[in-house]
Amino acid sequence: MTNYLKMTKKELHINTVMDRLIREDILVKEASKMINKSKRQTIRIKNKYILEWSAWLIHKARWKPSNNKTDESKYVKPIQIIKDKYSDFWPTLSSEMLSKKHNFFIPVSTLRLHMIKAWIWKDKVLKKLPKQFTARPRKDSFWEMIQYDWSYHLWFEWREWTKYQCLLVAIDDATWKVTAKFAKNEWLIETFKFWKEYIELNWKPNSIYLDKFATYKVNYPNATDDKQLPTQFWRVCNELNTKLIFANTPQAKGRVERMNKTLQDRLVKALRLENINNIEGANLFLKDTFLPEFNKQFMVIANTNSNLHLKLRDDEILRLDQIFSEFRQRKIANDFTVKFNNNFYQLYREKDCWYRIKPWYTVDLELHLNWDIKISKLWKYIKYKTSFDRPKRVHKLMTAPIYQPSSDLILKKEISPKGDISTLTKEVTF
Repeated sequence: MTNYLKMTKKELHINTVMDRLIREDILVKEASKMINKSKRQTIRIKNKYILEWSAWLIHKARWKPSNNKTDESKYVKPIQIIKDKYSDFWPTLSSEMLSKKHNFFIPVSTLRLHMIKAWIWKDKVLKKLPKQFTARPRKDSFWEMIQYDWSYHLWFEWREWTKYQCLLVAIDDATWKVTAKFAKNEWLIETFKFWKEYIELNWKPNSIYLDKFATYKVNYPNATDDKQLPTQFWRVCNELNTKLIFANTPQAKGRVERMNKTLQDRLVKALRLENINNIEGANLFLKDTFLPEFNKQFMVIANTNSNLHLKLRDDEILRLDQIFSEFRQRKIANDFTVKFNNNFYQLYREKDCWYRIKPWYTVDLELHLNWDIKISKLWKYIKYKTSFDRPKRVHKLMTAPIYQPSSDLILKKEISPKGDISTLTKEVTF
């Protein structure tokens, strides 16, 4: 029975050189140059090769466990802790939890291999390569561009009757600093509340990178990029001199999309460990605990030290509630009333505003975030009161009377000489 030895390319090369040296095809000096060894070492290899042939060239430690191998019993307890408490945690987060709360310091790569062996983690299968996108370098300055997005997810898992909640996320493109807040939805009012708090805390950003959701952009086929039909959010950013950049694909704003996926993993488990199951408690936890620690761990240094956030002017500070309000335009009726949401508002005709309120003039209605309604013309407010309810009209429906046939009604058919039914006659018996 023939035994075969698995040899590397280097070992095969030495084997060929030793054969030629034994046959005296080459000298020791030439052989030492070919295998990059000294003459003395080449002679030793030759003598050993004559005694054991090719088997001596294979390293003796091959197929044997390493002398520096870690004891497997060291990982029994950490793996058991992961099974009990962190069974759905990813290897990176599991390693952090073991070091923070259980004093087990295990590298992520090592822990991943042991989680795969214990059937806790499944190794990723290579999939078909997706469409390739060119990487865009991050911005140079702090707050130069903010990427903004929203994410619906089971943030509280099954601990609350409302299954899916919305998280509004903004990330700085230069430093990857995250600002987030839980909201009921991603519509206009919740978006206004998020950005009003953001601007009061951080001032105005230079630009915002977001998708083409209807809250931010008019998406009518015949009104693409039509500035005559702006959205309410576009109007607010225009007043604050903040540029809006719309992404054509999710990959274009990939940093905030990737951050959504990271938060869907880490934030859900952090809320579970803190036993938080409502939006109010989650927002407090985000602001006070989670985001400061998260940003401290994952923030990067910007290329420059400049901050491109713009400070609010004094007039903008005074008008901030007015800016972040929903604007609607209405015409004044002949009786100096304005109709909005099926309610009538009677305008007061004061001396200093008589030239601003006349029948068929257009006024601006502002629906503030606290649901207050204010009416203005030329940036000046007009006093009003809620008018009486108009009388409701009674619409008479002109319908034909419905005849109910009685049992005494007999229908007879008159048949023409040709054999077809020509008329229907009624005969009533009394």
